[in-house]
Amino acid sequence: MNFFHLFRRKSHKTIARVEENNIEKIEHIKEKIAYQSDTLLTDVLRYIKSNSLNIGVHLNKPATDIEIETFEDIKMALPDDFKLLYKFSNGFETEHDLFRLIPLEEIIESKLNKNYLANDNSFHFTEYMIYSDMWSVDISKENINDYCIYNKAEDVVYLTNSLAEFLCVFINKGIYDGLYEWREIKQRNNK
Repeated sequence: MNFFHLFRRKSHKTIARVEENNIEKIEHIKEKIAYQSDTLLTDVLRYIKSNSLNIGVHLNKPATDIEIETFEDIKMALPDDFKLLYKFSNGFETEHDLFRLIPLEEIIESKLNKNYLANDNSFHFTEYMIYSDMWSVDISKENINDYCIYNKAEDVVYLTNSLAEFLCVFINKGIYDGLYEWREIKQRNNK
């Protein structure tokens, strides 16, 4: 994470550019990406790439085949959707909410408490506020492409089996009005 960017000295030119960009962002945010049951992950990734500046997403370089193979050798096999996501960008950071897609190498090196995971076939793939909260993926042992994205605070709350839907919720509504509200709705519906 580019934590030290917070402490960089900003010139007046930078501030003026930021103010202009904020106006453009506000106007552009009106056109969000709608999630439908037939929305493809490739469509969502194309939207992110085309609108990354407007939605405040800073993309990392794509993961190489070797990085993906290394992850799968050390950690676990990845569903096709996650391979596609990481070949698109091996992690990303956002300007707002301190939300990140965690790079593969960082997931491998993670020493986080395993009690936060639903089981041994899970890993955290996104995080918020320097690991204050995480969203994880639970991958079926029977079918590698059968996975479910969840968030665990006190209880595991399964959100979706669609990476495209997860990304759309975040892009369109952010953390509080998006991912946390979604979690609350799912949790209420499961009781």
